[in-house]
Amino acid sequence: MRLLVVAVCLVALTASASARPHKRQLSHEKKRIAKAAHRRFVIRGPLRGQSVGAPWSGSLRQAAQLETGEGYHIRRPSRSYGTRATVEFVTHVVNDVREQFPDTHVLAIGDLSAQTGGAITEHHSHQSGRDADIGLIYNAKPEGYPDSFVVATEANIDPAATLALVLGFAATAGADGGAQVMFLDFDVQGILYRWAKDHEVAEDRLGTLFQYPHRGASTGLVRHEPNHANHLHVRFKCPKLDSACR
Repeated sequence: MRLLVVAVCLVALTASASARPHKRQLSHEKKRIAKAAHRRFVIRGPLRGQSVGAPWSGSLRQAAQLETGEGYHIRRPSRSYGTRATVEFVTHVVNDVREQFPDTHVLAIGDLSAQTGGAITEHHSHQSGRDADIGLIYNAKPEGYPDSFVVATEANIDPAATLALVLGFAATAGADGGAQVMFLDFDVQGILYRWAKDHEVAEDRLGTLFQYPHRGASTGLVRHEPNHANHLHVRFKCPKLDSACR
C-alpha cells in the first residue's frame, strides 16, 4: 500500500522551495492530508514476540531485515534488523518520499538494531528492534554522504523533502506498532517549522508535530535530543500482541 503523506504543496514546490503555492493547490493538498490521516497500514509477517524489553534494555527475536533498495543506502547492514512493523514502516515511508521527490540524492539509512538486539556501540537505545536512524535530505548530496550523516543547516537542507519524511513517519502514529516519538535537533526542527509555516501549514498542525518553538516542552511528536542534527531518530511503539515489549 502506497503511503501518501503530504502536508503542504511538496510536489509542486520541489523545483523551487521558495515558490509560494496557489490557494487552489493548498486546498487540494489539505484534502490529501485529511485522507492520509485516516489511512491504516497492514503489516505482513509476525508481530508477536519480536521486541523484548525496552529500547535501551532489550533484545530482538525473529528479526526482520531492512532490504537494500533503489534510492537509499544502508550504512551498516549488520545493524539493519528490527521488528517486522519497524522494517515495513521504514520501507513504506522512505519509498513514498522517494516517489514524491524522485530527483533527490540517495538517502542514508543508519542503524536499526543488531540481528538479536542488545547493546551496540554508539547507541544507548536501538536494542529491541524499534529504533531507526534516517538520514536527512539536502539540496545537493553533501561530501561524505550517505556513508556518513551530515549536520543540517538552513543553507544545505531540503526542507520540503525532509518535512515529507517527518510527516510520513508521523502518519504511522495511529497504526499498530507505528511511530511513538521522533528525535531531531531543536534548531533543525525550527528550520522545518518555519518553512512549513511560510507555506501556510496551520500552526495547530505544526504544534502537534514539533516540540519547536517551545524548548524544554514535552509536547509534539518530534522532540529535541542532543547529537541529532544530522539524522532523524524514529522510535516505534510496541505492537499490541507483542507482550514482552516494553
